[in-house]
Amino acid sequence: MCISMYPLPLSGISMVYNFRISQITKQPILDSQSTGKNTLMGLIFDQFQKKYTGTHQNFAGGLVSYIYETEPYYVRADFAASHIKEKSDEVTTFSGAATDDILFTFGRNFTQSPQSLMTLSGLFGIPTHNITTLRHVSFGYGQIGLGIQFDGSYELQASNALLYGTRYIYFVPRKTTDSLSDIYTFTIGNIIDLLLGYKHTWQKHGLEFGYTARFDFGANIKPHLDDIVEKTNYIKDSFYFVYKYKFLIKNRPNRLLFNIAYGFDQNPKIYSNKYIITIWGSWGVNF
Repeated sequence: MCISMYPLPLSGISMVYNFRISQITKQPILDSQSTGKNTLMGLIFDQFQKKYTGTHQNFAGGLVSYIYETEPYYVRADFAASHIKEKSDEVTTFSGAATDDILFTFGRNFTQSPQSLMTLSGLFGIPTHNITTLRHVSFGYGQIGLGIQFDGSYELQASNALLYGTRYIYFVPRKTTDSLSDIYTFTIGNIIDLLLGYKHTWQKHGLEFGYTARFDFGANIKPHLDDIVEKTNYIKDSFYFVYKYKFLIKNRPNRLLFNIAYGFDQNPKIYSNKYIITIWGSWGVNF
């Protein structure tokens, strides 16, 4: 169900482009025992957002990731789907399901010292549906994404490490329509992500917490549409906490992850999220 809204609600999320999730889930499972080149992971998530306008949005769904490693290189593919529900003044303004973009990541590891590991990666995102943000709340950006990523870790002790990362993504403009069927060429522009985290492990357990920042900028639309930039360009902050449990099943390394994160938009207040709460859990296996 969809009730048309004007001015246009340029909002949506993408789980495959979630820098926090990609960094956590790509870490090796049982490092010394992860002899297999393949890692398969399934993840379920639930994200709640409240805007300063009072609008509530909920995204609930799943993500599947596959990673192939042949040192020092790796290839990764991510895909997700979600049910979306949006309410304003206790009235459901949109309800539906959508698929996310498909994201491919290609990277190379560089060992600077026994304590330091760095990775340089390229990203290529493929849309699975048309751009819908000019009509209603969206899951998946619906645009080709091209990016570069640099991340790494520095081991403080055998059981402690600092994590860091940054990436840049450019989204190729694409034709789309609004709720009045007018045609536009639109792009959300560019994204810069920053991450800083800390992890601690003991026996089969692990904890990780950290901070991420996202800068969305350079949105463009032709012909011009009022407020398009203000509704698309954002600065987002998020704090996360993850519990990890690693174990063997028939000598195959497995890992469970449980995450909770709290975030908010710094700018612009009039269109942005007052808070964003995300919970997710995943199961990964190395073979």
